[in-house]
This record gives sequence, C-alpha cells and structure tokens, in this order.
Amino acid sequence: MKSKNIIIFILLVLLMGSCQPNKWEQENDAVFKSIKKEYQLNIDGSVNYQYQHKLKYITHYSFNRAFGESFIIYDPRFQQLKINKAETKMVDGQLIASPENAFNEVLPRFAAGAPAFNHLREMVVTHTGLELGCVVDFDYELNSNAGYLPYLNDNIIIQQTTPIEKMEILVKVPEGKVLNYKLLNSDVKPTISSKNGFTSYSWKFKNIEAYANESNQPNDNSFLPRLIFSTTDIKEAVSSTINNADLNLTDEIKSFVQKRVSDKKKGIQYIKELQQIVGNEINTFNIPFEFTGYSIRPLAEVWSSNGATSIEKIILFNELAKFLGLESKLIFSFPTQTYDPAIGNLKDFGNVFTYTKVDEQNLVLQCNPSQKNNLAFDIINDKVIDVNGDEVTMPDYIKETMNMISAIGNIDIMENGNYDGKLLLKISGAQYPYFDILMDVKNAKKVAESIIPSSSIGNVELINFDQASCEIQVNINGKEIWKNQGGYYFATLFTSSLGIEASHLRTLTEKRETPLNLGFPVYENYEITYSVPAGFSFVVSNMKDEIINSVGEFKFEVNKNENTIQVNKLLRINNKKILSEDYSFFKALHDGWSKEKSKLIIVKKAASID
Repeated sequence: MKSKNIIIFILLVLLMGSCQPNKWEQENDAVFKSIKKEYQLNIDGSVNYQYQHKLKYITHYSFNRAFGESFIIYDPRFQQLKINKAETKMVDGQLIASPENAFNEVLPRFAAGAPAFNHLREMVVTHTGLELGCVVDFDYELNSNAGYLPYLNDNIIIQQTTPIEKMEILVKVPEGKVLNYKLLNSDVKPTISSKNGFTSYSWKFKNIEAYANESNQPNDNSFLPRLIFSTTDIKEAVSSTINNADLNLTDEIKSFVQKRVSDKKKGIQYIKELQQIVGNEINTFNIPFEFTGYSIRPLAEVWSSNGATSIEKIILFNELAKFLGLESKLIFSFPTQTYDPAIGNLKDFGNVFTYTKVDEQNLVLQCNPSQKNNLAFDIINDKVIDVNGDEVTMPDYIKETMNMISAIGNIDIMENGNYDGKLLLKISGAQYPYFDILMDVKNAKKVAESIIPSSSIGNVELINFDQASCEIQVNINGKEIWKNQGGYYFATLFTSSLGIEASHLRTLTEKRETPLNLGFPVYENYEITYSVPAGFSFVVSNMKDEIINSVGEFKFEVNKNENTIQVNKLLRINNKKILSEDYSFFKALHDGWSKEKSKLIIVKKAASID
C-alpha cells in the first residue's frame, strides 16, 4: 500500500511539472526546451564561446516569421565560427539536418553604409523541415583569438519574449582569475567548482516565463532577470578603452574646426557648432560596441572616413571641445540597478557623455545638435563615473529643479470665435529648451508655441531665465478657437506639448505587467480664466474632480461666474518610472487628465436656450 502511494505521489509531481510547459504551448508561438551558453577564458587570453538551444515551434508564425532563421555576428579576422549542429526533429521523429545552402554569410544590417566595418559577417542559418510541433536542435562555437577581447564579459538578459523551460550559463576562467558577477531580479545561486585548471561558475534556471512586450518600457530593461559578469573592474574597463585609443587630432582637423568657430563668441555657440559638425556632418555607424572588440579607431581615421560609432563620436566631440579651450571630460552613466564597480562590463551598459564647462556652467552633452538642455536631468538617478572610475556628482540645481510647465492668465473669446489674452508661462527641468534661449532670447517663443498656435502669438517677453527655469509673458491674438456644432461651440483648453504629451504614451491598457517609462517626472499646471461675450454662456457647472494617490495628483476644477469660467487643470507624476504595482494609480490620474470633459469648454448662445 505504501509503495502504491509513493507511485501516485511521483505521478502527481510529474503531472504538475508538465502543466506549465503545456500551458506555455497553448499561449505562445514557440517554447525553448533548453538554452545553454558556455564561456571559457583561456590562459593566453583567447575566448571560447558555445551556444546551444532546443526550440519547439508551436504556430505558423514561429517558423514563418519569428524563428525560421538564426543569426550569428562575428569578425572573421579574429574569430572562428563552427556550426556543430542545426537539425530539426519532426513530429514523426524524423531528423532533418540543415543542408549546405542553409548557411549563408552576409554583411550585418547595421554595418551597411559603414565601410570601416565591412569586415564583419553575419551567418544566417536557415532552419529546415519546420512544421507545427517540431523541435530545432542548434549548436555552434565561436572562438576569439587572444587579444581581440580585452577581457571576458557579458550582459545577458535571462527572460525573453518566449518561455524557457531550462537554461544554463556556464563561465570558466583559469584558476586564480577573478570573475566578478551580479545577478539581478533572480535568486538563483551559482555552483562554483574547480577542474583541470579552471574555475567554473554555473547558473541554472528553470521555467522562465515570457515577459510581456508592452509599450513604453524602460530602455535599460532593468526590470528583467539579468546576469552581468566580467574578469575586470569598471575602472579598468573604462580607462583601457580610452587609454588604448589614439586621440590625436591632425592639423587638418584643427584647421577645419578653427575656421568653423572663427565667428563664434560664446561657449554655447562653440558647443552647438561642434554638435553640428560631429552629430550631423559625420555619418553615424550604428555598430554595437562589442562588435568592435571594445576598441576605438584613431580619431584621424574616424575623421577621414567621415563616419563614427556613437562612442567614437562622443570621444571626438570631447577632444574637439578641449582643443577649443573648454574644460571637458568623458563620463559614463550606468543604471543604478546594474552598476557595480567590481564588474567592468561595457556591453549594453548605459551611455557616454561629455561633462563640459561652458560659460561657467557644468553641462552634460551629447553630439545631437537638437539637444535642448543639460542632459544631467536625464541621468540624475544613474551612477556616473569618469574615465578614472571616479564618481561624478551632478550640479545641485539638477536635483532641486522640478520638471514643470505651467500657464497662468486669461483668454477672452469674441463672438466670431477669435480670441486674445495674456499668459504667464513657466518651464523648468528636462523639457526646458535652455540652450535655445541661451543662443538667442527670441527662441523663448518656442515655449509659447508648445501651448499656443504660432500664428496666434503676439509679443513675447522673456521676464527671466537661468539654467534651471524661465518665465515668459505672452500676448495672444488668435482666430476661431471654437467650432460650431449644432449651435454649441466647442473650444479646446490650452495645454503644452512639453508636458505629459512629450512622453509619447500609447493607449493605456487596463493592466500592465512591466514598468512604464515616462522619461521624466511631470508637473503640468494651467490656471486660465476664459471669458465669452454677452449673449453667450458656458454649458458647465462649478465642479472639482480630484485624485491624489501614491503616484501623484490630478485636478480639474471649474468655477463659473456669469460670462467667465476659471479653469485649473493640474497633473503631477512624482517619478519617471511607474512600477507595475503602481500602474493602476497612474492610469487613474492619466484617465482623468485625458477625459473629454477636462479637455474642452462648451459654449452656447443664451438666446437659443429654452
């Protein structure tokens, strides 16, 4: 009897274990039965990498679009690729090996138009014999010569858009060699062992759910399980990248730049001209850093090729700024969740900027000539270091400044729908176009244009401005603010494109599994009095709609007084990242903000009211 109970228990365990994969196969296009990634750093500095997977195809989409091919990018000058296996097990058990013409080398898409990187290759493996329910067994090795990679490292997102039944990551380093690692959003512990002169670190994962592919997710993917490892620290990784590069500027480069800035007077004009030269006039080669062997071409070569990777561009920009006498240095920003000074990993790590002193102000810059403000606002919550590995602190005002846009004033609407009035506009923080105003105070009009049609803007007076904020007085004289629909007149309330609208949110779903990224905290406030002429009345009563929760605040208040109404519309979102558990609170605020009743005022002629 006891034996029978044991057998029943074992069968129940097996049944329960099979439920999850069965559920996955009902809900997904494909399921990884297994994935294994194996890394080995050899004593001479060469690196062996082996990748294996078994993938089950569930739908036609899985093999017609999503997983019909596998792609391997490498540099044949320093790396050797070997395909060990590419075969399909069909539903009837028949094994179909990929034929010779299933393996085709092409130029990686990102290297098109980048002659300096036309040596890169992408092996396209076309899987054959695919049908519903088949399983592809794929296995390859990629071996890198000593010296090609400066250290062993990787940055692996564990969870994917397809479920994984089991996954192993195995890293081998010579005994005595330190491997620093960090596993995020997972409690899996490595098994560490020594054998044949190598220390092995093995992470084994089981039943990894697919993550939701939702809009407006954080770019750093810091909410996903991720393994980061390296055989060097961050200081060495960063400094070796720069110290091993040839940063010399030729006489041709210096002469060209000097001519371009010869008529410039202010430091910001130097910056804008350099951003134009490096950002717009030099082609961008979108080559991921790992496919350059974490190396920088000589700046003379970058210049002569008229093309650069993103990191080469910012390095060139930094050297040109120093040549023009500006105090400038490179800085590296890392999301705080992924940063660890012991782990020197520059694959998908974050961003590189220059920290440049311009007209006695410390500015975080990139090469984009459209940059509007100090990018310190964007990285205030990141870990920022310089090329020596030393932490860089952002200016105090960056933390103290609210991301705000507000408008206070009055709008008088005429009988024909034309209108005039005056608004006091205030803007500060990440969306504030400080550089534009610094270049020319007339550019203050751009703030007004974010709220009011350009043709309706009269005199614009810049009351005051500094590196944190500005105040602008705007006179308004516009035409046809309202539309007549069956005797009712609808006018859209003024709001700015620099507020929540600048987050470019897609339609919000009812629920959300992953964080939502706004890009910046929001404080958007409008206190405007609208008036209509005699014979018209507002189709609205006094009202106050207010929501206050842990994410922020929404308020829409209307106070009616004869032929005027005072409208106060406010939205405050405290953080730029909304966690999934707070999403319902955010949606409540956003839904209130987006309701038609909080976007429009409705007017009707009094004489036509029964």
